[in-house]
Amino acid sequence: MAENLPELGATGLVINLYEYLWTKNNLLQTRCMYHKCPPVLVPDTILLRNKQPVSWYFSSFKTGSIQRRTKDLTIGKVEEAIIRRQDPTTDIASVYVGAAQGDVQPITEYLSPAGMEYFLSTPPSRRTKAGLLQTFVLPKGTSNFIIRVNWTPEVCSLDSCININKLADPELDVQDRAATNDDKNCVLIPMSGNVLATQLERLCGCIAEHVHLASSQQFKVMSMIINFKIDSEDRVWLLWCEQLEVGDDAGRLIQGSKADARLLGDVSDAEEDVSTEHPRRARGEGKERSRRDSRGGRTPTRKSSSGRRKGKYAEPEMVDSDEDEDRRWWTAT
Repeated sequence: MAENLPELGATGLVINLYEYLWTKNNLLQTRCMYHKCPPVLVPDTILLRNKQPVSWYFSSFKTGSIQRRTKDLTIGKVEEAIIRRQDPTTDIASVYVGAAQGDVQPITEYLSPAGMEYFLSTPPSRRTKAGLLQTFVLPKGTSNFIIRVNWTPEVCSLDSCININKLADPELDVQDRAATNDDKNCVLIPMSGNVLATQLERLCGCIAEHVHLASSQQFKVMSMIINFKIDSEDRVWLLWCEQLEVGDDAGRLIQGSKADARLLGDVSDAEEDVSTEHPRRARGEGKERSRRDSRGGRTPTRKSSSGRRKGKYAEPEMVDSDEDEDRRWWTAT
């Protein structure tokens, strides 16, 4: 299986991590039956190339495993499934995450159903040629947030990136009340010493070990930055990875792509961003104003850091399955 896996290691947006999480670990595929390893939950995540669906990853509530679908994917089916799964208490249906070569951090665009329809109908630009569309996970509490985990085998630091506005505030633009990475609307609070921080640290260790074993020990995770979210039912969701460095077993760094999204979209370095990526739309026309939420250079300043030493971790319970086995994202809930 390892020889068929894509290249791994990138900054900007690490799209290929989902493929590794989906891939069965044939070396220790039953280990998690005997080791208490926290499960990885992935919301409906559709990889896009030129705004067309390529593959769909999601966690099955029936089996608890990460599953993938690559057949019979269309924009219409994507929109229908995401809107069907939208939480009725929010007007946000999805979030687009994209990056281009040279980006250190991805851009994020939170979308209502009308905004998602408009976004997918417009021509792709440099930063929207390759990326992912993800079902919006309703956060615990009244404000949107993510937990950014910076993990290495020796030290792990965590920041809670919180939007200061109420998610349900109708007077604010979607981006202003949902963005989690700009100084104007967000604050960063370092996390340490609580049960959740320990759980996320352990979960990252599980992911790193799974990547190592699923790649037949070709890739050893040296560092990674992953974003998580806690939903209203206290479940932990893995959203996206924005940086991942891998090395061999001897600890030598394996040079990866500057933006993993480029592997999916074949974005040219010289290509100009000639299209209007996020045009303004009048609210009266049923489409909210959509503004690019670029992380580059606008991440809130982190005032302090916390680190903890770590030991060994068990391999997570993540197995592949037949693509048609679980269609929970395809049917109404």
